Amino acid sequence: MLDNDEMYICHMEGVISSVDELAEMEIVKTLDRYHFRIVTSLPKYNQMLLQEILKLNNVYGIKLDLSKSIKSSGTIAFDIKL
Repeated sequence: MLDNDEMYICHMEGVISSVDELAEMEIVKTLDRYHFRIVTSLPKYNQMLLQEILKLNNVYGIKLDLSKSIKSSGTIAFDIKL
C-alpha cells in the first residue's frame, strides 16, 4: 500500500470514529478502485458521517462514486477510482 493511501485511510478512520466510535469500516482494493463500506452503530449517525466523509474528500480533492442505496441499506458505500 502506498504511503498516501495509508495516510488517507488513517484520516478516514479518524473522521469515522469522531462521529461514531462504534462504526465499522470495510475496505476492498481492486485493480482500479478502493471500495469502502461503512456501517454505523445507529442510523442517526448516517447523515452526520456522510457529511464528514464528503468534507474530508473535498479537502483532498477526491471524487467519490457514492452508492445510491445509502438510505435504504443503512450503510454508506462508495468507491474511489485509482
